Amino acid sequence: MKKQYLLPLSAVAGGIVALFLRAAQNRTGFETETGLPIPGSLPGIALPVLLAALALLFFLLSRRLPSEGAPGPALPADFSTRDARLLALPVAGSFLIALSGTLDLLSGFGLLGGISAASADTLTTGFSPRSHLLMGLFSLAAAAGLFLSAAACRRQGRRENAPVLAGTWLLVPVAALVVRLVLTYRACSVNPSLEAYYVELLALVFLTLSFYRLSSFAFQAGQTRRFALYVCAAVVLCIAAVADTAKQPGSLLAYLGSGATLLGFLLLRLSAPPSFEKDVE
Repeated sequence: MKKQYLLPLSAVAGGIVALFLRAAQNRTGFETETGLPIPGSLPGIALPVLLAALALLFFLLSRRLPSEGAPGPALPADFSTRDARLLALPVAGSFLIALSGTLDLLSGFGLLGGISAASADTLTTGFSPRSHLLMGLFSLAAAAGLFLSAAACRRQGRRENAPVLAGTWLLVPVAALVVRLVLTYRACSVNPSLEAYYVELLALVFLTLSFYRLSSFAFQAGQTRRFALYVCAAVVLCIAAVADTAKQPGSLLAYLGSGATLLGFLLLRLSAPPSFEKDVE
């Protein structure tokens, strides 16, 4: 196994540990009646320490990747592969995002659990039916863009218009995540305890940054080091956010799908296309 794959493997392993810590904090780190954090909660202290340690680890590992000049790697040319197995992760991630958008649309129209589901969902998740509709539409558009971009990475010879196609479509997930970030902050900000929702907000922030960095490759303005750093942080936070969104299937699938998609594109970049492989050797 090539040493570059230590980054994505570290992100997945760190995310699993963060998930267990976050789940433990949700069970024991908050008062039942008020929802306020309990001072001195061990999982609540350990989780930020773990996230800081992982951030340092990802920074050090990403610095070991070869530097790249301008113009940088191109998407899809320098992400392309003839191995269909490498495309499975970003394609599966795009389908999860599409499923998330579908569930949000159904929630927005009150079709999940009856007519009263819309008002009940607002109480449990903080999202209004209109917010669900907006997130659903953007998620479906983002999923389509990511699927087309992943499909463009299937190596079948270079096409001059492929980078333009990928770049245009990859701007859609960035917009979708900005919308979700704003709506999630509005829904969560009524909670006086930042500890209760900071993981989810950080996940959305790093997802937005990661997809923005991914789209920059389509214009040959991306850097693999920076992209890998943001993606690994996003993957850890997306896995940890599962503990906060277990009862919100739309949000849960959005985080898992986004994390899987980004991890898939990172693996495509690290799978040694000619220009990258030459630098490593």
